[in-house]
Amino acid sequence: MIDDRAYDKKLTASLQRLRRWYCEAALPLWAENGYDRSRGGFFEALNFDATPSIARPRRVRSQARQIHAFSQASLRGWSTKANTLASEGFDYFIERACPDQGARGCVHLLDDHGEILDDRRDLYDQAFLLLACASRWSAGKDQRARDLAARTVEFLDRELSSPHGGWFESDRRELPRRQNPHMHLFEAFMALYEATSEERYFEHANDIYDRCFRTFYNAADGIIVEHLLEDFSRDANARTIEPGHMFEWVWLLSAYERLTGADCSSARNTLYARGASLGEDARFFGFVSNSIDLDRPRQHGSKRLWPQTEYLRASLVQHESGDAKSGARAGSLIEGLFKSYLETSIEGLWIDEFDELGAPIAQDVPSSILYHLHEAVAAADRFLQPGKVL
Repeated sequence: MIDDRAYDKKLTASLQRLRRWYCEAALPLWAENGYDRSRGGFFEALNFDATPSIARPRRVRSQARQIHAFSQASLRGWSTKANTLASEGFDYFIERACPDQGARGCVHLLDDHGEILDDRRDLYDQAFLLLACASRWSAGKDQRARDLAARTVEFLDRELSSPHGGWFESDRRELPRRQNPHMHLFEAFMALYEATSEERYFEHANDIYDRCFRTFYNAADGIIVEHLLEDFSRDANARTIEPGHMFEWVWLLSAYERLTGADCSSARNTLYARGASLGEDARFFGFVSNSIDLDRPRQHGSKRLWPQTEYLRASLVQHESGDAKSGARAGSLIEGLFKSYLETSIEGLWIDEFDELGAPIAQDVPSSILYHLHEAVAAADRFLQPGKVL
């Protein structure tokens, strides 16, 4: 474990700059402009002039992510308005997105008026419902959050559980099956266990951890397998990987280590190194591409913001585990962010995506990315304040 953080002045300055940008610019802007005070709920996106992008579907997962981010901001003391905003957002979420008090979890899409556009029960959405519930219980001790989480898990086990392991993609059972929603369920179950100490959430987290090493993690290639067959076996023809997801698993395995004492360092180190070697594009600040075709590994494509924040978070995890080079990479990533994704005319907004040539292609500023930024800044905060307990 590295114990000389105070002497790593360059990285510390970069992390402080990122935290300052998030707490002093992004959070206040999104608290003021990102919530629909006339109809309730969070806007799906803002325009580049910070006005809301309206008359478009609102993804329920985006609502849950904002509830989580503002709840956690309140817990960290980053915003005096955050807890009230998260509470109001949770009221809207329960009323509009969770019919019958969440007996079957949450729906998929709402319109601007809070009416249901798509009542599909998507597994990825349920994962963020559970994460929002964990944060609402931690920040507000709202009993509805614990009740909704319990009902949703009962629904998952009752209606979406697959005989081959894990859960189906939705109540429509689309194919291919994916590791991504299970990855976020792993995150949510650990958060629920830490928030409530209920063993059932720990057991579900353990099941997904086991599934990771049986199915998702291909140790021979050092990758996370994204797409799976109906029986949850690997599809030999699925050759696309996402470096951002590999970096998310680095952080999640680190969180599991803290929770259980397990040693996941071999998988963490492999996923981090492989994600960087496959994903990095030296032409554009060393940022990673959204996806990589393993049969054409040198062909880089477009790059969204979220894989870069996950690369940053994973770099801090690895640095804390003793990898000094990853700390330098974290600092370089932050420098690059301020020269690209965060270089906007209104501070607190971001450019969500650049094409393969480094030209911006985002049409607006999606609210869902606040979750990824929050998690990266939270990792920075843990580095800057080791031992801080929320």
